[in-house]
Amino acid sequence: MSSNRRIVILGRDASSLDGLTRILEGAGYIVASTTNDGVAIDMVASSSYDALLIGREVAEADRRYVATESRNRDIGIVVLTVNSPRSVLTQLSQALP
Repeated sequence: MSSNRRIVILGRDASSLDGLTRILEGAGYIVASTTNDGVAIDMVASSSYDALLIGREVAEADRRYVATESRNRDIGIVVLTVNSPRSVLTQLSQALP
């Protein structure tokens, strides 16, 4: 399912990022995370990632900005708002072919 899938996570809370990273790495995803909007956008632009996950704790305006800028740099990137750590694997399996 997740063989070699690369994911960027953007969040505001380091412990939430750590929890999501553990879940995703446990499922076989390659994960990079950051709390900085600009870094997330640069990561998407500079490397081949399959998805950008944005935590719900990120303000709506920031989520929209990061999603738009990321898609401008990588038209094929899947951008998802993480509704809960428990649902992240389901969200990814539905969004990634």
